[in-house]
Amino acid sequence: RRAAEMGARGYLKPARRRREGAPLACGRRRAAEMGRGAGREYSPPGATPENGGGKKKQKEKELDELKKEVNLDDHRLSLDEISRKYGVDLSKGLTNTRAAEILAQDGPNALTPPPTTPEWVKFCRQLFGGFSILLWIGAILCFLAYSIQAVMEDEPANDNLYLGVVLAAVVIVTGCFSYYQEA
Repeated sequence: RRAAEMGARGYLKPARRRREGAPLACGRRRAAEMGRGAGREYSPPGATPENGGGKKKQKEKELDELKKEVNLDDHRLSLDEISRKYGVDLSKGLTNTRAAEILAQDGPNALTPPPTTPEWVKFCRQLFGGFSILLWIGAILCFLAYSIQAVMEDEPANDNLYLGVVLAAVVIVTGCFSYYQEA
């Protein structure tokens, strides 16, 4: 009875409503209904920046705008037009004051270096990346097992302690070698 009430109110999923209603004749009819939208109750709204979606596409558009080539047509201009455009005398060049103004305005004519990863981050990647993290987990579990044995027994076996120390030492030594090879 409760299911019938919920179906009348529209709370049931579309598949449940179909089971309670008339049976479908064949798979083609079902596909036709789904194509017309009969099987859909809810369709999420499109992703837009207003509702929190579409950030990836928006970021891609910004990157595309940055990647576009600068439209320079200096090669098509005559020498007089170039000298007027840049405010330079072609026979004498820039004056010292004009060169100082341009330097203060635009900065030095040098390429900016690419961003680099700090050395400590590279070292941490070698210590905690890939298979090393499994070895660290093994070392921590060995230390945990040793501490449990130390609490439970008067004189615990030192096997887990030694194994944890060896695993940690192996990870540190291989991390140092890997960092040295990468640098």
